[in-house]
Amino acid sequence: MVKIQKLDMISAAENSGSLVSLLQDSVKNGASVSFLNPLSDSAAESYWREVFSEINSAQIIVWAAFDDSDNLIGSVQLAPAKMQNAKHRAMVQKLMVNSNHRREGIGNALMDALELEAKNLGKKLLILDTRVGDPSEILYQKKGYVNFGTVPSYAMNSSDDFDDMAFYFKII
Repeated sequence: MVKIQKLDMISAAENSGSLVSLLQDSVKNGASVSFLNPLSDSAAESYWREVFSEINSAQIIVWAAFDDSDNLIGSVQLAPAKMQNAKHRAMVQKLMVNSNHRREGIGNALMDALELEAKNLGKKLLILDTRVGDPSEILYQKKGYVNFGTVPSYAMNSSDDFDDMAFYFKII
């Protein structure tokens, strides 16, 4: 049974090594999450330190998925918009599931937790982006996200080529 937990500063710091490993595993296995393979320990650690700071200042909310042995096997982030005219929306960021645990419903469970919290925060609109053709597109579409466009050559990949990015929204 998968357990989904919202991370605070303390629990995030306690799981920092696992979060670094999750990010590296995701990048190594081709996820388009803003980093290129190979992702060094120092770059991954630096990224998570920045996220921890954003958790502490309530700029971002992070959930983690844990297996029966309390191993961290997934994560997702919600970044509420800060602008006065955008307080009704938030960005879904960095949905990651360990490559050994994909297709087990973990991404779906993480998104359920994120959407529930977004509703509780009064958010009405969620926005996300994902690489065109990624398996995550199927999950997002099943969860009711609507594709509102594609940007060609949006992100560089580890092969020094460029990937198109699909943008999705969901009214909640």
